[in-house]
Amino acid sequence: MNRKRDDIMRINPGRVLASLGRKAKQYYNNPERLKDLLGSANLIIRDNEQLSDLINDIGKMISMVKDYSKKEYTFVSKGTIITVIAGLIYLVNPIDIVPDFLLGGYLDDAAVIGYVVSRLKGEIEKYSEWKKNQ
Repeated sequence: MNRKRDDIMRINPGRVLASLGRKAKQYYNNPERLKDLLGSANLIIRDNEQLSDLINDIGKMISMVKDYSKKEYTFVSKGTIITVIAGLIYLVNPIDIVPDFLLGGYLDDAAVIGYVVSRLKGEIEKYSEWKKNQ
């Protein structure tokens, strides 16, 4: 097995997200920083083949955080939003377990984001339904 895959196999997405909790709360409390984070996340997912299976869900999570921050979507907990923000911080950070500029560099990001998506699947679906009816 190659080194990158070994590193990814050792990643603990729950621990990664917990370690980013404090930083995520700082973004949550700073609208300008949050806006920059969401913009950066949008740029990363645009035409990113390594994240192709997750792009739709990442886009929904970005949209949910935007609508929540504008107080348009309030049917979600602060904890859920903090979890999404933590996942997006990891996605945007170019230096993580496998640096993003390397070939296959988004594999660890996909593991963390995939964990967030699986954990929040019901919330993402609930938000999607709400968004369709707007």
